[in-house]
Amino acid sequence: MGLVLVFGVAAHQRNIVWKNEFSLWSDVVKKSPGKARPHDYMGIAYYKSGVIDDAIKHHKLAINIDPEYPYPHVNIGICYFYKGDVDEAIGQFRRAILLSPRNVDAHYNLVIAYGSKGLYQQAFQEIKMAKALSSKGKWNLIKREMKGWKP
Repeated sequence: MGLVLVFGVAAHQRNIVWKNEFSLWSDVVKKSPGKARPHDYMGIAYYKSGVIDDAIKHHKLAINIDPEYPYPHVNIGICYFYKGDVDEAIGQFRRAILLSPRNVDAHYNLVIAYGSKGLYQQAFQEIKMAKALSSKGKWNLIKREMKGWKP
């Protein structure tokens, strides 16, 4: 009986942490403040909540902890794009591609950023690269997201 109670309390405490993405990543960042991935995911949680400046802060922390980890560059680029700083977004997407040339998400987001600036030749080159790197399922997803977008 006592063992069941201990496990029940432990499960209840974990359920509080796993309540939502924000509470989960807050707990992970608290327990692993020196790791890049938790900060990157915390930034994503802030972005999804619409708290872009805090998202940028956590993506920057992730980049400072591990400058060679490409995903925070993609994610901070998305935040900059959302804020209207398209040039900074492009720089971050390019950096992610330098770190991980086969990163389809970086290429895809670069297409969107270039297209928003009217840089259609660059967008076309990036979309060819994204298509070449994508699995059929991923490419179909990208096409659905791009439907209606006209350069």
